[in-house]
Amino acid sequence: MTKVSRKYKITINMIAWTIGILLLIPLFGLIMASIRPFSEVVTGWWILKNAHFTIENYVDVLTKGFSRNILNSIIIATFATVLPLLIAGMAAYGFTSFSFPIKTMLFLTLVAIQVVPQQAVIIPLLKLFRDLGLYNHFYGIILVHSAFALPWTIFFLRNFFMSVPKDYEEAAKIDGLSNVGIYFKIILPIALPAIISVAVVQFIFVWQDLFFAITLLRPENWPASAGITRFVSRYNPNWGELTAAGVLTILVPIIVYVALQKYYMKGVSGGIKG
Repeated sequence: MTKVSRKYKITINMIAWTIGILLLIPLFGLIMASIRPFSEVVTGWWILKNAHFTIENYVDVLTKGFSRNILNSIIIATFATVLPLLIAGMAAYGFTSFSFPIKTMLFLTLVAIQVVPQQAVIIPLLKLFRDLGLYNHFYGIILVHSAFALPWTIFFLRNFFMSVPKDYEEAAKIDGLSNVGIYFKIILPIALPAIISVAVVQFIFVWQDLFFAITLLRPENWPASAGITRFVSRYNPNWGELTAAGVLTILVPIIVYVALQKYYMKGVSGGIKG
């Protein structure tokens, strides 16, 4: 390694560490404010002299119904992740392994649908929900999230499936496996990192959704992303409860990402290369 390249690497690392620390400061402030009394938060969470730490804010938040909001988020995000993955995996396999007349046109349509913003469909969608009795029901918003997830999940998984050598499929067919057997016994195990990476992205996306949550659900069925607004007051917000709710809201996505990070990185790199 030359002296110039060594200096360049050190500079890049210093910049990366600086940016990382700056990005962690708001998170640190959120956590500190959530474990301190209201009187200390309003005078400055960064003042550590004579600081008192407590979990009272978390207890108050959970006893005021926020635990129900978290449970709602888990239900919605889990089903809105599993459902599109079940469909997208088979659809992506179809695009890579079969030929049919409108294959290219259909795939281009899926790619084009990805640019449609949520706001463009919310009015007719809300009317449709009321007519079909889907308004304020979990399965309604799960279907919406699944529909918006299908185009990009199919696109991503198709790219990954294209990187799988065709020799595997041909060998499996010689052994007598059907297309269904090839998909479940050959393709899915190989594509596990890609599937998990898609699941992580979709889970986090649904978890942080606010737009569909407040539009298609009433307050009693709100997920955590919408339920946290109950702790926002115009004139005298309780920063302790608000920050505690914020920490609880981001906790689950962080756990999911950390637990599946290894597979996520493999899946993303494979999907991009494909």
